[in-house]
Amino acid sequence: MQLYEIYENYQSDLLRYAQSLCRRKEDAEDLVQQAYLKALQNMDSFNGSHPLQVKGWLLRTIKNQYVDNYRRQKRMGDFEEAPDPAFEAFIDDTLITADLLETLQVPLRTVVILRYLHDYNSTEIGEILGLNASTVRSRLSQALLQLRKTIQD
Repeated sequence: MQLYEIYENYQSDLLRYAQSLCRRKEDAEDLVQQAYLKALQNMDSFNGSHPLQVKGWLLRTIKNQYVDNYRRQKRMGDFEEAPDPAFEAFIDDTLITADLLETLQVPLRTVVILRYLHDYNSTEIGEILGLNASTVRSRLSQALLQLRKTIQD
């Protein structure tokens, strides 16, 4: 599947996610556009990737761009009012979660993302990745054990 086809198929999901972050439709459209431009610049790295992996990359890029914009505005004192402390906690939690997921190997990270971020069940994940549902459950169990160990360390 070509990158433009992936973008067309997931554009509404990407826009909805971006809008949940920044609340303004115009800003959300800018984030999605920036993510797609980055994807075009890195198109060679997507060869042989599953479309959901590319979607995940786009979602992560949108989030990273949003966080970068937020920090840049915060440094420049561009806020008319003080930011909501709950929002800052959300950003910190999101960054910690992303860092934790990066500690997992790609097969384990993929099943965790599909299960807990996209809410697929083990049968659906198995169909997407071409695995048995029991293999998916086993990978989820492994991933959760590794995440617990990483947190404890």
